[in-house]
Amino acid sequence: MFRIFGVMCLGAAIGWLTRRAAAPRRTAGRVITAAILLLMLFLGAEVGGNPLVLGHFGSIGVVALLLGTGSVAGVLCAANLVWRYSFRSVAPQAKTDTRNDSENGGNGSGSRFSLVIVGTFAGGIALGIWTPAARWIGEGAWALGALYLLMLAVGITLGSDAATLRSLVKQPKRTLLVPVATILGSWAGASAAWAVLRIVGAGGDSNLAEGLRWVDAMAVGSGQGYYSLSGVLLGELRGPAIGTIALLANILRELLTVVGAGWMARRFSPLGPICSAGATAVDVSLPAILRHCGPQYLAVALLQGVVADLSVPLLLPLLAQMAT
Repeated sequence: MFRIFGVMCLGAAIGWLTRRAAAPRRTAGRVITAAILLLMLFLGAEVGGNPLVLGHFGSIGVVALLLGTGSVAGVLCAANLVWRYSFRSVAPQAKTDTRNDSENGGNGSGSRFSLVIVGTFAGGIALGIWTPAARWIGEGAWALGALYLLMLAVGITLGSDAATLRSLVKQPKRTLLVPVATILGSWAGASAAWAVLRIVGAGGDSNLAEGLRWVDAMAVGSGQGYYSLSGVLLGELRGPAIGTIALLANILRELLTVVGAGWMARRFSPLGPICSAGATAVDVSLPAILRHCGPQYLAVALLQGVVADLSVPLLLPLLAQMAT
Protein backbone atom coordinates (compact mmCIF):
# COMPACT_ATOMS: atom_id res chain seq x y z
CA MET A 1 0.00 0.00 0.00
CA PHE A 2 2.74 2.50 0.98
CA ARG A 3 4.71 1.76 -2.19
CA ILE A 4 1.60 2.45 -4.25
CA PHE A 5 1.07 5.71 -2.38
CA GLY A 6 4.73 6.59 -2.94
CA VAL A 7 4.40 6.03 -6.69
CA MET A 8 1.40 8.35 -6.77
CA CYS A 9 3.37 10.99 -4.85
CA LEU A 10 6.18 10.64 -7.39
CA GLY A 11 3.66 11.22 -10.16
CA ALA A 12 2.31 14.25 -8.32
CA ALA A 13 5.84 15.69 -8.14
CA ILE A 14 6.28 15.13 -11.88
CA GLY A 15 2.90 16.74 -12.54
CA TRP A 16 3.81 19.76 -10.42
CA LEU A 17 7.12 20.24 -12.23
CA THR A 18 5.42 19.96 -15.64
CA ARG A 19 2.17 21.73 -14.71
CA ARG A 20 2.63 24.46 -17.33
CA ALA A 21 2.82 21.91 -20.17
CA ALA A 22 -0.31 20.27 -21.55
CA ALA A 23 1.32 17.18 -23.10
CA PRO A 24 2.18 15.30 -19.85
CA ARG A 25 -1.39 15.66 -18.59
CA ARG A 26 -2.90 14.46 -21.87
CA THR A 27 -0.52 11.50 -21.99
CA ALA A 28 -1.30 10.61 -18.38
CA GLY A 29 -5.02 10.54 -19.19
CA ARG A 30 -4.47 8.01 -21.96
CA VAL A 31 -2.21 5.93 -19.71
CA ILE A 32 -4.90 5.86 -17.00
CA THR A 33 -7.43 4.45 -19.45
CA ALA A 34 -5.02 1.77 -20.70
CA ALA A 35 -3.92 0.81 -17.17
CA ILE A 36 -7.50 0.41 -15.93
CA LEU A 37 -8.34 -1.89 -18.83
CA LEU A 38 -5.18 -3.93 -18.23
CA LEU A 39 -6.05 -4.37 -14.55
CA MET A 40 -9.59 -5.49 -15.40
CA LEU A 41 -8.17 -7.96 -17.94
CA PHE A 42 -5.72 -9.36 -15.38
CA LEU A 43 -8.41 -9.57 -12.70
CA GLY A 44 -10.71 -11.49 -15.03
CA ALA A 45 -7.90 -13.87 -15.98
CA GLU A 46 -7.23 -14.62 -12.30
CA VAL A 47 -10.90 -15.43 -11.77
CA GLY A 48 -11.09 -17.59 -14.89
CA GLY A 49 -7.92 -19.45 -13.95
CA ASN A 50 -9.06 -20.30 -10.42
CA PRO A 51 -10.59 -23.83 -10.56
CA LEU A 52 -12.03 -23.54 -7.05
CA VAL A 53 -13.97 -20.44 -8.03
CA LEU A 54 -15.17 -21.89 -11.33
CA GLY A 55 -16.10 -25.24 -9.81
CA HIS A 56 -18.47 -23.67 -7.30
CA PHE A 57 -20.05 -20.88 -9.29
CA GLY A 58 -23.46 -22.29 -8.41
CA SER A 59 -24.05 -22.03 -4.69
CA ILE A 60 -20.89 -20.10 -3.82
CA GLY A 61 -21.53 -17.64 -6.65
CA VAL A 62 -25.05 -16.90 -5.38
CA VAL A 63 -23.80 -16.34 -1.83
CA ALA A 64 -20.96 -14.10 -3.02
CA LEU A 65 -23.34 -12.15 -5.25
CA LEU A 66 -25.74 -11.45 -2.41
CA LEU A 67 -23.04 -10.59 0.12
CA GLY A 68 -21.15 -8.39 -2.35
CA THR A 69 -24.19 -6.44 -3.50
CA GLY A 70 -25.53 -6.30 0.06
CA SER A 71 -22.28 -4.76 1.30
CA VAL A 72 -22.32 -2.18 -1.50
CA ALA A 73 -25.96 -1.32 -0.80
CA GLY A 74 -25.19 -0.92 2.90
CA VAL A 75 -22.27 1.44 2.35
CA LEU A 76 -24.20 3.50 -0.18
CA CYS A 77 -27.01 4.05 2.33
CA ALA A 78 -24.49 4.90 5.05
CA ALA A 79 -22.69 7.31 2.71
CA ASN A 80 -25.96 9.05 1.89
CA LEU A 81 -26.79 9.47 5.59
CA VAL A 82 -23.36 10.93 6.39
CA TRP A 83 -23.67 13.27 3.42
CA ARG A 84 -27.15 14.51 4.34
CA TYR A 85 -26.70 14.96 8.06
CA SER A 86 -23.04 15.88 8.44
CA PHE A 87 -20.70 16.18 5.46
CA ARG A 88 -22.73 18.14 2.92
CA SER A 89 -22.33 21.44 4.77
CA VAL A 90 -18.53 21.22 4.64
CA ALA A 91 -18.12 19.42 1.29
CA PRO A 92 -15.84 20.97 -1.33
CA GLN A 93 -17.50 22.57 -4.32
CA ALA A 94 -18.01 20.28 -7.31
CA LYS A 95 -15.62 20.87 -10.17
CA THR A 96 -17.35 21.90 -13.40
CA ASP A 97 -14.34 21.58 -15.72
CA THR A 98 -15.37 18.94 -18.26
CA ARG A 99 -11.72 18.40 -19.17
CA ASN A 100 -11.55 16.00 -16.24
CA ASP A 101 -13.33 13.20 -18.10
CA SER A 102 -10.74 12.88 -20.82
CA GLU A 103 -7.74 13.44 -18.59
CA ASN A 104 -8.63 11.07 -15.78
CA GLY A 105 -9.34 7.96 -17.69
CA GLY A 106 -12.45 8.52 -19.76
CA ASN A 107 -12.74 8.59 -23.50
CA GLY A 108 -16.28 9.59 -24.39
CA SER A 109 -19.18 9.05 -22.05
CA GLY A 110 -18.82 7.29 -18.72
CA SER A 111 -21.45 4.72 -19.65
CA ARG A 112 -19.54 3.61 -22.75
CA PHE A 113 -16.35 3.31 -20.77
CA SER A 114 -18.17 1.23 -18.13
CA LEU A 115 -19.31 -1.19 -20.83
CA VAL A 116 -15.74 -1.43 -22.09
CA ILE A 117 -14.59 -2.28 -18.56
CA VAL A 118 -17.19 -5.04 -18.20
CA GLY A 119 -16.28 -6.45 -21.61
CA THR A 120 -12.59 -6.41 -20.75
CA PHE A 121 -13.24 -8.21 -17.48
CA ALA A 122 -15.32 -10.86 -19.31
CA GLY A 123 -12.55 -11.26 -21.87
CA GLY A 124 -10.07 -11.79 -19.04
CA ILE A 125 -12.23 -14.57 -17.60
CA ALA A 126 -12.24 -16.28 -21.01
CA LEU A 127 -8.45 -15.99 -21.19
CA GLY A 128 -8.13 -17.45 -17.70
CA ILE A 129 -10.34 -20.42 -18.62
CA TRP A 130 -8.84 -21.33 -21.99
CA THR A 131 -5.23 -20.19 -21.68
CA PRO A 132 -2.50 -20.28 -19.01
CA ALA A 133 -2.82 -16.48 -18.68
CA ALA A 134 -3.68 -16.67 -14.97
CA ARG A 135 -0.47 -18.60 -14.24
CA TRP A 136 1.60 -16.13 -16.28
CA ILE A 137 0.06 -13.20 -14.42
CA GLY A 138 0.60 -14.90 -11.07
CA GLU A 139 4.23 -15.75 -11.81
CA GLY A 140 5.07 -12.32 -13.16
CA ALA A 141 4.52 -8.82 -11.86
CA TRP A 142 2.22 -7.71 -14.67
CA ALA A 143 -0.72 -6.68 -12.52
CA LEU A 144 1.52 -4.87 -10.02
CA GLY A 145 3.30 -3.07 -12.85
CA ALA A 146 -0.02 -1.96 -14.35
CA LEU A 147 -1.14 -0.72 -10.94
CA TYR A 148 2.07 1.27 -10.47
CA LEU A 149 1.66 2.75 -13.94
CA LEU A 150 -1.93 3.71 -13.12
CA MET A 151 -0.99 5.43 -9.87
CA LEU A 152 1.94 7.27 -11.51
CA ALA A 153 -0.41 8.66 -14.17
CA VAL A 154 -3.05 9.58 -11.57
CA GLY A 155 -0.36 11.41 -9.61
CA ILE A 156 0.70 13.38 -12.69
CA THR A 157 -2.85 14.56 -13.37
CA LEU A 158 -3.31 15.57 -9.73
CA GLY A 159 0.09 17.23 -9.35
CA SER A 160 -0.61 19.46 -12.32
CA ASP A 161 -3.68 20.86 -10.54
CA ALA A 162 -2.54 23.27 -7.83
CA ALA A 163 -6.07 23.83 -6.52
CA THR A 164 -6.47 20.12 -5.82
CA LEU A 165 -3.20 19.95 -3.93
CA ARG A 166 -4.20 22.91 -1.74
CA SER A 167 -7.47 21.18 -0.86
CA LEU A 168 -5.60 18.23 0.66
CA VAL A 169 -4.61 20.22 3.73
CA LYS A 170 -8.05 21.77 4.29
CA GLN A 171 -10.14 18.72 5.12
CA PRO A 172 -12.72 19.03 7.93
CA LYS A 173 -12.71 16.70 10.92
CA ARG A 174 -16.00 15.26 9.73
CA THR A 175 -14.08 13.46 7.00
CA LEU A 176 -13.26 10.82 9.64
CA LEU A 177 -16.93 9.81 9.53
CA VAL A 178 -16.46 8.47 5.98
CA PRO A 179 -14.38 5.33 6.78
CA VAL A 180 -16.50 4.72 9.90
CA ALA A 181 -19.66 4.81 7.78
CA THR A 182 -18.01 2.46 5.28
CA ILE A 183 -17.28 -0.18 7.91
CA LEU A 184 -20.69 0.07 9.59
CA GLY A 185 -22.51 0.14 6.26
CA SER A 186 -20.61 -2.94 5.06
CA TRP A 187 -21.64 -4.81 8.21
CA ALA A 188 -25.27 -3.74 7.90
CA GLY A 189 -25.50 -4.69 4.23
CA ALA A 190 -23.75 -8.04 4.71
CA SER A 191 -25.99 -8.83 7.70
CA ALA A 192 -29.13 -8.11 5.67
CA ALA A 193 -27.84 -10.32 2.83
CA TRP A 194 -27.07 -13.11 5.33
CA ALA A 195 -30.63 -12.89 6.66
CA VAL A 196 -31.97 -13.29 3.11
CA LEU A 197 -29.69 -16.31 2.57
CA ARG A 198 -30.97 -17.95 5.73
CA ILE A 199 -34.54 -17.50 4.58
CA VAL A 200 -34.24 -18.61 0.94
CA GLY A 201 -31.16 -20.88 1.17
CA ALA A 202 -27.81 -20.43 -0.51
CA GLY A 203 -28.59 -21.23 -4.11
CA GLY A 204 -30.23 -24.50 -3.10
CA ASP A 205 -27.23 -25.66 -1.07
CA SER A 206 -28.65 -25.99 2.44
CA ASN A 207 -25.33 -27.19 3.89
CA LEU A 208 -23.57 -24.07 2.74
CA ALA A 209 -26.41 -21.86 3.97
CA GLU A 210 -26.27 -23.48 7.40
CA GLY A 211 -22.46 -23.38 7.55
CA LEU A 212 -22.27 -19.68 6.77
CA ARG A 213 -22.60 -17.92 10.09
CA TRP A 214 -23.60 -14.31 10.62
CA VAL A 215 -20.04 -13.50 11.73
CA ASP A 216 -18.76 -15.04 8.47
CA ALA A 217 -20.98 -12.68 6.50
CA MET A 218 -19.66 -9.78 8.57
CA ALA A 219 -16.10 -10.88 7.81
CA VAL A 220 -16.82 -11.04 4.06
CA GLY A 221 -18.31 -7.55 4.21
CA SER A 222 -15.24 -6.36 6.12
CA GLY A 223 -13.08 -7.31 3.14
CA GLN A 224 -13.62 -3.73 1.86
CA GLY A 225 -12.95 -4.74 -1.74
CA TYR A 226 -9.50 -6.06 -0.79
CA TYR A 227 -10.33 -9.38 -2.44
CA SER A 228 -6.84 -10.89 -2.49
CA LEU A 229 -6.12 -10.43 1.22
CA SER A 230 -9.66 -11.16 2.42
CA GLY A 231 -9.91 -14.32 0.31
CA VAL A 232 -6.56 -15.63 1.58
CA LEU A 233 -7.23 -14.76 5.23
CA LEU A 234 -10.71 -16.28 5.39
CA GLY A 235 -9.60 -19.25 3.31
CA GLU A 236 -6.98 -20.04 5.94
CA LEU A 237 -9.10 -19.20 8.98
CA ARG A 238 -12.58 -20.40 7.88
CA GLY A 239 -11.99 -22.84 5.02
CA PRO A 240 -11.80 -22.65 1.21
CA ALA A 241 -15.55 -22.22 0.65
CA ILE A 242 -15.81 -19.05 2.73
CA GLY A 243 -12.46 -17.86 1.39
CA THR A 244 -13.80 -18.19 -2.16
CA ILE A 245 -16.99 -16.35 -1.18
CA ALA A 246 -14.87 -13.51 0.21
CA LEU A 247 -12.77 -13.44 -2.96
CA LEU A 248 -15.79 -13.27 -5.29
CA ALA A 249 -17.82 -10.87 -3.14
CA ASN A 250 -15.01 -8.37 -2.90
CA ILE A 251 -14.09 -8.71 -6.58
CA LEU A 252 -17.74 -7.88 -7.29
CA ARG A 253 -17.58 -4.89 -4.94
CA GLU A 254 -14.55 -3.50 -6.76
CA LEU A 255 -16.09 -4.09 -10.16
CA LEU A 256 -19.42 -2.50 -9.18
CA THR A 257 -17.58 0.55 -7.90
CA VAL A 258 -15.46 1.04 -11.01
CA VAL A 259 -18.41 0.51 -13.35
CA GLY A 260 -21.11 2.28 -11.32
CA ALA A 261 -19.16 5.18 -9.81
CA GLY A 262 -21.03 7.76 -11.87
CA TRP A 263 -24.47 6.48 -10.86
CA MET A 264 -23.37 6.15 -7.22
CA ALA A 265 -22.15 9.75 -7.14
CA ARG A 266 -25.38 11.07 -8.66
CA ARG A 267 -27.77 8.98 -6.57
CA PHE A 268 -25.97 8.67 -3.23
CA SER A 269 -23.74 11.78 -3.15
CA PRO A 270 -20.01 12.01 -3.94
CA LEU A 271 -19.34 9.90 -0.86
CA GLY A 272 -21.15 6.95 -2.50
CA PRO A 273 -18.36 5.64 -4.75
CA ILE A 274 -15.72 6.53 -2.14
CA CYS A 275 -17.39 4.37 0.52
CA SER A 276 -18.24 1.63 -1.98
CA ALA A 277 -14.61 1.47 -3.07
CA GLY A 278 -13.40 0.66 0.44
CA ALA A 279 -9.72 -0.25 0.30
CA THR A 280 -9.60 0.30 -3.48
CA ALA A 281 -10.36 4.02 -3.03
CA VAL A 282 -6.61 4.53 -2.84
CA ASP A 283 -5.71 2.62 -6.01
CA VAL A 284 -7.88 0.86 -8.62
CA SER A 285 -11.11 2.79 -7.98
CA LEU A 286 -9.42 6.16 -7.53
CA PRO A 287 -9.54 7.25 -11.21
CA ALA A 288 -13.30 6.56 -11.36
CA ILE A 289 -13.82 8.47 -8.10
CA LEU A 290 -11.86 11.47 -9.36
CA ARG A 291 -13.65 11.42 -12.71
CA HIS A 292 -17.17 11.40 -11.28
CA CYS A 293 -16.71 13.18 -7.93
CA GLY A 294 -13.94 15.61 -8.82
CA PRO A 295 -10.28 15.85 -7.79
CA GLN A 296 -11.27 17.87 -4.70
CA TYR A 297 -12.33 14.54 -3.14
CA LEU A 298 -8.82 13.09 -3.38
CA ALA A 299 -8.08 13.56 0.34
CA VAL A 300 -11.36 11.89 1.34
CA ALA A 301 -10.62 8.94 -0.94
CA LEU A 302 -7.07 8.57 0.38
CA LEU A 303 -8.27 8.60 3.99
CA GLN A 304 -10.92 6.02 3.14
CA GLY A 305 -8.44 3.76 1.39
CA VAL A 306 -5.78 3.91 4.11
CA VAL A 307 -8.23 3.20 6.96
CA ALA A 308 -9.83 0.35 5.00
CA ASP A 309 -6.44 -1.17 4.17
CA LEU A 310 -5.52 -1.16 7.84
CA SER A 311 -8.90 -2.48 8.99
CA VAL A 312 -8.93 -5.65 6.84
CA PRO A 313 -6.01 -7.50 8.53
CA LEU A 314 -7.34 -6.39 11.92
CA LEU A 315 -11.06 -7.13 11.62
CA LEU A 316 -11.04 -10.35 9.58
CA PRO A 317 -8.99 -12.47 12.03
CA LEU A 318 -11.07 -11.09 14.91
CA LEU A 319 -14.37 -11.98 13.23
CA ALA A 320 -13.04 -15.37 12.10
CA GLN A 321 -12.07 -16.13 15.69
CA MET A 322 -15.58 -15.22 16.83
CA ALA A 323 -17.02 -17.64 14.24
CA THR A 324 -15.03 -20.65 15.49
